[in-house]
Amino acid sequence: MNNDINTLNTPNNSKVAAGAILLVAGSLLLINQFDLFFIPDWLFSWPMWMIAWGTYMGAKYNFRKPSWIIVTLIGVAFLLNENIPDADRVVWPLAIMAFGAWMVVKPRKHTEEQIFNQPKQPFHFDNTTEPGV
Repeated sequence: MNNDINTLNTPNNSKVAAGAILLVAGSLLLINQFDLFFIPDWLFSWPMWMIAWGTYMGAKYNFRKPSWIIVTLIGVAFLLNENIPDADRVVWPLAIMAFGAWMVVKPRKHTEEQIFNQPKQPFHFDNTTEPGV
């Protein structure tokens, strides 16, 4: 029996996600080789591999780091651009706008230096909490 508080029993989600992605990709490749079902060509294109890589990166860090979103969205943009005629007129301006909106909305990270090195505000005992007194 281990009563050590520092011992954490965390599952390794990245191996499970990588294994699941490889199983799905291998299954689809095998089905494509046997011509059992119609599988579109875009499913094995390089933008789909970017989308799969972005999904793997997200699962590896429990979708906490934003890098997976960027890789996945770039893959989606290229996939739409390759499969829809004249999509580049709309896809890239929307992608740039979405990235700008994400930069505006994302929370700013505060370091301990920024929090603890702020100048102290003087406290005056003669000020009361009641307004107008």
